[in-house]
This record gives sequence, structure tokens and C-alpha cells, in this order.
Amino acid sequence: MGWFDALRALFSPRRMPALDPDAFTEGVAERLRQAVPGAVVRVTTRLSLAVDGVAGVQQVFLDNVYRFASNTADPDERESIIGAWMASVTGAAASDGASPDDIVPVLKSPDWFAALPGREDGSRPDHRVEALNDHLAIVYAVDTPHNVSYVEAAWFDGRGVPLEGLRRRAVDNLRAKLPGIEVQRGGGLNLVLAGGYFEASVLLFDDFWEREAPRLRGEAVVAVPARDVLIFCDGGDARAVQDLRRHAHDIHADAAYALSPHLFRRLRDGQVLPLVP
Repeated sequence: MGWFDALRALFSPRRMPALDPDAFTEGVAERLRQAVPGAVVRVTTRLSLAVDGVAGVQQVFLDNVYRFASNTADPDERESIIGAWMASVTGAAASDGASPDDIVPVLKSPDWFAALPGREDGSRPDHRVEALNDHLAIVYAVDTPHNVSYVEAAWFDGRGVPLEGLRRRAVDNLRAKLPGIEVQRGGGLNLVLAGGYFEASVLLFDDFWEREAPRLRGEAVVAVPARDVLIFCDGGDARAVQDLRRHAHDIHADAAYALSPHLFRRLRDGQVLPLVP
């Protein structure tokens, strides 16, 4: 068991998902092929599909439905969850019924953008994106009951959602959706728990970092090695920073949803800058 798994088991024991994510991805791909015979369904990465149909290439991300299905051992309940998700993507798109209150910020690395499937005309997807630094960017997505949809700019334009103020709006939405934010502390490192999906996005919560600031002698030094992992330490504690760097690389190497192995300085004005060794 790795350091992160051991720490989570110690502070917040949870049953690990019983579903293999690769097998789940292949299984859902096959179900989509049967449900939409005219479409070509390709597995792009773990929990990510490309569906090539009459409307072009659609990106389909399975993260939410996998998480919900993994959280139950009841076969009937699991089938109900997957069936509801299938209905949402084979019928009217779930994102079509979403509102601006469902916009959330999701952190992504340059590798994620490089892996996105292109359209039939060779153009790239036109997401609403905000760069934080050379290693991290915010993708503004839509959180629906069964899926996180990475909608393109036309979705925002069609609902009159401007770029100005988008980060604040998305952060406020996500804060309202999260079950709560906990911090488990030990050995100079602090592990953020926020429901098991959006932990890395807590990096954007100004109010969270304002509350933590009095505990730190220096700047907050933060690692987001995976989408569901945020660990931070006191930048004035050289040993904690060294430990955090090592753990960030180890977690990133093994993570199913890897984000970045780098450490970052989280400044009080909201900037997120790479920590220079």
C-alpha cells in the first residue's frame, strides 16, 4: 500500500472500488456500440471514450458513473446507475439540461489536452480553459448527476455565460456541491478530503487558503498529483517540502487520474506558481 492509500486508510477508512476501471470502460463502450449501432465507439484512455456519429466526434467521460457504480455492492443498484447514465448519453445530452449553476472548475494537465480526440474536420475541441501555469489549467465543465461533461464554448455562449467572472462562479458552484472539506494533518503534511473527486480543485478556493494561512509560517506549498489528491505543507518547513515532493512523484506515478508531479506555491492573491527547487 502506497503512502497516500495508507494515509487515507488511517484518517478516513473507505471501501476501495470493486470495479476495475479498464474493464468498466470497455464494458460501457460495448454497451454504447449496441445502443447506438450507427456510431463508432473508441476507448481513448481509461474512463474516456470517443463516440463518432452523425454529429461528429463526441467526448464521453465515465468518471462520475464509475464512481457512483463503484460505491455500491448491490448489482441491481449498480445496473440502475449505469442504465440511467446510458439513457442520459444516448438520449438528450445531460449537459443540454444543465444550467450555469452546474459549471465547475476541473484541473487538467497538458497531457489531458493532447489526448483529446479531434473532430472529423481535424479541428480541436473548443473548451473554456484558463491557464494557471505551464503545468495546470482550469477546464470549465458541467457537473450533472451522472457525468462531468466537458462542454465546448458554444454551450456557454448559448446560455449567455461570459468569460468574465467565470472562475468565481464555477468555484462558488463547486463549493455548494461538495459534501464538505476536511483536512487531515500529520508529519507536517496536510491531506484535503472533499468527496473523492474534486480535491485538486480546492486549490482554487481563496477562502480555504485564507483559513489555513494562520497555521503556516511561510507560503502554502501544494501538490495535486492526481485529480482526487491535494496535499499541502508549510513552505517554511524544508523537511515537509522535501517529503511532499517525494510523495507527489510517487502518487503521480501510480494514480489512475494523474495530474502533476510538481509542487506549487499557492499565493494569497490566488496565483498558483511552480515551486522552483
